[in-house]
Amino acid sequence: MLTLEEVEMIVDRRFPLLHAFDSENLVRDLFELGKRIRSDVYAHEINAEQGVFADQITMPKWMQSKLNVMGIEKLYQHQGEAIQNIRQGRNVVICTKTASGKSLAYNIPIMEQLVANSDACALYLAPFKALVEDQYSHLQKWADPADEQAANNFSVNGFSRFAVNGQQISAGILHGQRNVPEHMRKDQASSLVFSEGRYWLTNVHYLHLILQGVSSQTGKGPQLLRFLKNLRYVVIDELHQYSGLLGSKVSMVLRRLRMLCDRLGNKDIQFIACSATIANPKYLVEELTGKRGLKGFHEISSAQTPVKKKDILMWNPGLSDDEQKKRATVSDLYEILRTVYKGGRWPRSIIFSSSRGQAQLLSRELNMIVRTHLHEHGELVTDERQELFLPYHAYLTQEVKERTIRKLEQGEILGVVTTSALEVGIDVKCLDVCILLGYPGSQASFWQQAGRVGRSRDGVVIMMVQEEPLQQYFARHPKEFFKLQPESAAINTTNPRLLKEHLVYAAHEQGGTVINAMNYVRSSALRKIVAETNDQWQQIDGKLIYQGEPPRYQTLITMGDTYTVVTKNGWNEDILFQSVDGRSLIRDYHVDAVFLGPDNRTFYKVKWVNNKQRKVAVEPVRADYHTRGIVRDSIEIHDITNSLTSSDDEIKANIGNIIVKRSTFGYKKVYNHGAMPPETVQLTNTYPVSFQTEAFWLMWDQEGKNAIRGLLKELQERELVNFEDLFEGSLHAVEHALASAIPAIVRCSMADFQHTSFYSGSALFGMPGMFFYDSQAGGGSGIVEVVAEKFGVLLDKAKQIISSCGCSNGCPSCIQLFHCERQNEPLHKIGALILIDYLQKSWKKG
Repeated sequence: MLTLEEVEMIVDRRFPLLHAFDSENLVRDLFELGKRIRSDVYAHEINAEQGVFADQITMPKWMQSKLNVMGIEKLYQHQGEAIQNIRQGRNVVICTKTASGKSLAYNIPIMEQLVANSDACALYLAPFKALVEDQYSHLQKWADPADEQAANNFSVNGFSRFAVNGQQISAGILHGQRNVPEHMRKDQASSLVFSEGRYWLTNVHYLHLILQGVSSQTGKGPQLLRFLKNLRYVVIDELHQYSGLLGSKVSMVLRRLRMLCDRLGNKDIQFIACSATIANPKYLVEELTGKRGLKGFHEISSAQTPVKKKDILMWNPGLSDDEQKKRATVSDLYEILRTVYKGGRWPRSIIFSSSRGQAQLLSRELNMIVRTHLHEHGELVTDERQELFLPYHAYLTQEVKERTIRKLEQGEILGVVTTSALEVGIDVKCLDVCILLGYPGSQASFWQQAGRVGRSRDGVVIMMVQEEPLQQYFARHPKEFFKLQPESAAINTTNPRLLKEHLVYAAHEQGGTVINAMNYVRSSALRKIVAETNDQWQQIDGKLIYQGEPPRYQTLITMGDTYTVVTKNGWNEDILFQSVDGRSLIRDYHVDAVFLGPDNRTFYKVKWVNNKQRKVAVEPVRADYHTRGIVRDSIEIHDITNSLTSSDDEIKANIGNIIVKRSTFGYKKVYNHGAMPPETVQLTNTYPVSFQTEAFWLMWDQEGKNAIRGLLKELQERELVNFEDLFEGSLHAVEHALASAIPAIVRCSMADFQHTSFYSGSALFGMPGMFFYDSQAGGGSGIVEVVAEKFGVLLDKAKQIISSCGCSNGCPSCIQLFHCERQNEPLHKIGALILIDYLQKSWKKG
């Protein structure tokens, strides 16, 4: 006799296995659906290609046998090129598409070296912890079979000691525990990694903090010295992520790493970088490492791996039945999935949504919609407890995420609804259909998400465009969309703020003296910093001797506090979500918020928020609704540190500190299945999240406002619009054009700064104005100073961006921005050009 629990465990919940996937048939059915529901569908086809294999590459016998065990008989041409160049001691950057075998291309020569030299070490760096864990699991495949292993092999969470061709290799993960609540911390066996690890895997944030221990004579200092003296290879994975401020900071960390190794007599470090498709991988990695010139990088960017046929559909929902407005994207999604799962088709699907909350709720809706559809058509009888779709996002615990991917690979679920959390690092080969709910914001993200399908057989990608000006522009010009070039990444290695901070760290790590700093940092930038802080530095015979206070190491990127959402289970607590940031806290987990739990069934209500322990306590409730917080931002000027214009100018320009206050004004009760219209509930006890940061802003006075009125008068009369709307649309368009110009001129990324403009702002006493401010709490990136310094150049570039575009009313090539919170309304292109001319004259005069 079996118990109910035992019966549940042995039930086979796998869906029918598809031995072949007929993508042509599915695309034809989807076109018929598009006609029937009057949606516009455009198809772009990527043809199948055969892989080009490398000529015979000399391999040790043991390596050839390892590859055979892994099922690899031949290597692709780009892998062979990478292996030969790494073996010859060159720095290499591999910029190829997703799933093209980049990690194998660098691990073959690294493993050869670790086996040949019992002291040699390697360092793997990634931007995210998930990538580190994924790479660590791949390393286990190199171990000799169990019957050939030595007796002293050992494995513990985050550390492994194993033999490769009989040579012992120890590898392990190093994770920082900062900002991780005590009840969530895991022992990653870091002491074993430090003491004997030869292959370290960590993220760039923790490497920055690890380096501070090198000068210590006790603790991990001697162990770190052992590793750095023998470090041969540094692998920089997901290179394209190191754009903007993060990339600028990582470039400082890598220079400190090189300085330390040089001081220890280790001058033979090789860098190997891997990147998704970007416009300038060689330039970026040489800036990042400071290795331009004779010891620059060999770029490998033409990977000819086998490519399966992939159909990409751009899907624009049609008008609703009353012909008044477009149908909601999700309505068409339901119809698409009903078409996908019929006639014996059982593809595995991945759906990319814009937010974690949407991923959570949508997976529940899809379970009900698709389950009902399968029952009605007699395709499959499933019980109500069987999940068809599961959510996957960053707030879920690692255990839940791993279980979800396992179920997907084993065919126990049909698909996942995810966010960009599944964009990198998780290698799932079984997916057939990818659906994007809207344009993800960049070509790099689009192709990475689309690259999740069509690995082992043909794939279908559907990008559902939303009713937003930029996306509708792409829907009207689909051929233009597929010709868009990948974005360029930019970093600033001469940012004085960052140089000043990291030069002090370098001195601390090298016992107080920095030798040959000009080999790593541009001499003009270095001289400027030493001159500005001459009380801290003494320069003797090319050496920089630090005489200031010992530094307090700051984290690379200020993330702010994160919270854990927990529910009581007797005396214990169960974690529902983790790493919840401040913005999500006040929007989704404020007191009285109701949300769907990770099991896709239970709703929870927030009882209280403990800011000290960073916990959100919740309890299960019976609810037919969920809530969506109404968040409002306000800007308040804290102080002015630098006035850039005189008091009698029509327009004032300042640098200073602002306070950005984010609070929950109330929330909407959104009833499940649209049973009732949403209700708005106002909150009285709100706990705002606020942060201070640096800003550069412009503000008009009444005289300046009148001057603009005169300049816009003729345009206003011609277009029959009121002055306020015209000024606001023109100013908004100028703000967008300047924001588009900033990354190229200031060398940062769009995520590093924020911007806003308004016709009448409370922060500016009801006058028009425009703010550009540092995204990082506290500022400190130096971006706003460069914006102010180069503002004249930025105006020239903004004018060029707008005037060189042939559109009449503004488009993504000139004034529309994907991330605009005001949905690109209002915008006025001609008014923007008039306003820029005025600003250029005012700036030159000032």
